[in-house]
Amino acid sequence: MRRSTLGAVVPHTPHTDVHRISNRFLEWTQDFLVLGLGVALFALMLRTLAGLFAEVVGRMIDFRTVIAEVLFILVMVEIVRLLIVYLREHRVAVDFMLELGIVSTLREVVLRGVVELHWLQLVAIALFLLVLGALLRFGDLRGTQPSDLRSRVNDDRIASDRAEPSEERETRERAGSPVG
Repeated sequence: MRRSTLGAVVPHTPHTDVHRISNRFLEWTQDFLVLGLGVALFALMLRTLAGLFAEVVGRMIDFRTVIAEVLFILVMVEIVRLLIVYLREHRVAVDFMLELGIVSTLREVVLRGVVELHWLQLVAIALFLLVLGALLRFGDLRGTQPSDLRSRVNDDRIASDRAEPSEERETRERAGSPVG
């Protein structure tokens, strides 16, 4: 028997253990898959970095290839960062997805060259980037995280301790009254 949130005794149903166990198994499986993706992307970044090094050391340097490889590595870094946030918090970070969209869009523009794009494509890309930037800036996607709240509470507590004379605070602490 267990108690509900209202305090009533609720009989234990064994089939609910199946749901709990399956949820744990599925979360573990998802974590394993995401970890595998992260390792594969990291290996791809190392391979790209080796190719970039060979390109730079070679006789002729194709700047377009070098820029493409550098931007590709930056896109991969953003994806790996997204996977790390997912593993840590078990949520998809939308702000990282928006940053990834911005970086990958700019990579494609740089690779093709602005001169080679049709004016309608440029307008569409500009609007797309403006919308992504507005969502990132004004979409409240970077709201306060629990760690941010803790640091704010600690900062407020430190500020209130500094504002209160130490002798008065010690007297209240000895007397057992709340500090505050």
